[in-house]
Amino acid sequence: MATLVETCVCEACSEARVTIQQIFDVLDIYGWLLDSYVVEQLWEKLPNSWKLILQGVSPEEFGTWLGGDISCTRVWPLSLLALRQVTWNLQINRDHRNHESTLRCGKVKNDAYHNLENLILEGKGEESQNLHDALKKHNNLFLKHVKIKKRHEIQEIAKICADCARESNAKCIVDVGAGMGHLARSLAFKYGLYVTCIEQNASLSQQARKWDRELLTSISKHLPDLPIKLPQHVSVKLENTDLEQTETVENIQRIFSENFNLSKTQTGFSIVGLHPCGDLAATLLRFYISRHEARFICIVGCCYMKLTLKDTADVLHGYPLSKYLSSFENHKLSYTALEAACHAMESHCDKLRTGNYEDLIVHAYRAALETILIRRSKRLRHIQVRNVKVVKPLTFQQYCAAATADFESYLQPNDLDFENSQIKYFLSQWRQIVIFGALRTMLAPLVETVILLDRFLFLSENNLPPTLKPIFDARLSPRNFLLLSVKNCESSS
Repeated sequence: MATLVETCVCEACSEARVTIQQIFDVLDIYGWLLDSYVVEQLWEKLPNSWKLILQGVSPEEFGTWLGGDISCTRVWPLSLLALRQVTWNLQINRDHRNHESTLRCGKVKNDAYHNLENLILEGKGEESQNLHDALKKHNNLFLKHVKIKKRHEIQEIAKICADCARESNAKCIVDVGAGMGHLARSLAFKYGLYVTCIEQNASLSQQARKWDRELLTSISKHLPDLPIKLPQHVSVKLENTDLEQTETVENIQRIFSENFNLSKTQTGFSIVGLHPCGDLAATLLRFYISRHEARFICIVGCCYMKLTLKDTADVLHGYPLSKYLSSFENHKLSYTALEAACHAMESHCDKLRTGNYEDLIVHAYRAALETILIRRSKRLRHIQVRNVKVVKPLTFQQYCAAATADFESYLQPNDLDFENSQIKYFLSQWRQIVIFGALRTMLAPLVETVILLDRFLFLSENNLPPTLKPIFDARLSPRNFLLLSVKNCESSS
């Protein structure tokens, strides 16, 4: 078990530490853009040189410029150009097609480990030996109930997990936050792995079992003799204490032993998390570090705004994790900054550039609604309203009705509010609000970079070499970075 904190001086870890420091230097100056709430008077806070240019820029032009299109001929403020460039330089490359996007700790000199990395992360390996060739003809059976976005994610991470399992001789997979079991079914049915799913929501586990049996029935009609072991599902919450972790490991190993007929020496397992929400990613990393039974970990995080930033009586903090970042006098990231980091800059630029930004205009609606609510009562400032998904052009009145549907009727906007001159003025300034939102989106990748590099260094400090790589198309899956670590055989025995 890795307990000593070490400072790795490899190029990747050294670069990660420098990048984190430089990002906070940038946020010290421009972080207020991310920390600002959508309903505040934000435009007037921008530098005068920015306002002078941006007030005449259309969302389409700004989206084109923000995406790096060199055809833009407008003369932009030097400070704005510099900020765009520094955000590009400091953020981790999100292009899943570029092998140079991979960040690897150079701590390990083991040739076998590097061979494994090449197989997994550069796509040089052959199809898993555990993949049932016969199932290739029936891939459509696995697509039922699975959204297109999820199909893309499952295909990529399942292949990586299968390669890791084969090369590390650990066929037992623990899928944490398994939901309805889509990834687990691919790992079990396609790759012949032994899968135990941990999901806190019992109703999701129940649905997963139903779909497991449904898929087995469908496959059996075509391939009646195909040997398949169904995933096992457990509805528990993964905890951080040593005692609770020990009990969890014992339960996991018992499930593998009893349901898959494995000896205890065969029940070393991997930890897989496809978009574990908030603190769950941190819990999985702590679990991997502290338990020798865990052979490797593959996680793709999400929901950064749900991270706990300070320890409480019941919950350990989910950020920061590394000793390096914890030593900073100011490492705070606001809720609004963390929330902004959950969105894809690529898609945002696409919407602006193509004029498809109806859903972004909702931010102007929210600002106007806030003004109405504060007039009702100051205690309604920043109150949570319903999330309104824009699937077609939406009027302000329609937005207000949907957003305040849970409010008492006397708090909801009425016709007098809609005719108010100040409200009409807010709505007329929607372009400013859309462009301000785009400025925040430009900075948001810096926040995600800090979170990911913090987790990267956390593993490195515990002598477990990490690898960080974008594996999904960011336009389909905004949170597209895989954090991977594989233990040496000696350290996992």
